[in-house]
Amino acid sequence: SDAPAWTTAAGSLGSFSGGDTISVTVAATNATSFSKISGTFPGGLSLNTSSGVISGTESGATADTTYSFTLRATDAQGQTADRAFSITINLTANNSGQFN
Repeated sequence: SDAPAWTTAAGSLGSFSGGDTISVTVAATNATSFSKISGTFPGGLSLNTSSGVISGTESGATADTTYSFTLRATDAQGQTADRAFSITINLTANNSGQFN
């Protein structure tokens, strides 16, 4: 059979605010499981290895940070495909007012 083929584009999976509840899904054809093979997720997030959903409530970021990681899709025959992704956590307030 064909090896897994990613249908989720490489690169950013989105930008989120600190403390947000996050849920993003990665997908690959023929994949039966997913794993993180390098890098780190934002604090509080984890990967569902069967569905490809990265979810949780962000915790721990102390500055605007881009978290980069590589995921591996594996099919029933053990064939794999790797792809690099990132998630950005922003702590700065947008459109914040200034008081004097």
